[in-house]
Amino acid sequence: MIMPMFGLILVLIVIGGLGSLVAYGDPTHARLAPFIGFVCLFAGLGALLFSVALALIGGVVDTSESLGVLGFFAGYVIGGVGGALFGIRQAVKRLVQIESGLIESDLK
Repeated sequence: MIMPMFGLILVLIVIGGLGSLVAYGDPTHARLAPFIGFVCLFAGLGALLFSVALALIGGVVDTSESLGVLGFFAGYVIGGVGGALFGIRQAVKRLVQIESGLIESDLK
C-alpha cells in the first residue's frame, strides 16, 4: 500500500521538474507550464518531506507504530496541500514575470 504512494510522489516530482524547466526555459510558449510544473513539483516534495518527517516523529514518540502511521498519512495530506499552495504562489509570480516581459535574458 505504501509503495504506490511513493510512486505517486516520485511521478509528481518528475512531472513538476520537467514542467518547471519548460516554464523557465521557454517563457514565450509556456503559459500553463508554471501551474503544472510548480504545483506538481512542490506538492510532491512537500508530501515526501512531511510524510517522512511526521512518520519519524510519530515513531519516536509512540513505540507501537500507530502514531507513526497516522503521522505518515497526515504528513502526506498536509505536505501535498501545503506544497501545492506554495507552488500556485510561485506559478503566479512566474506568470506575472512572463506576461510583463521580464525574462532573465533581458536582465543580463
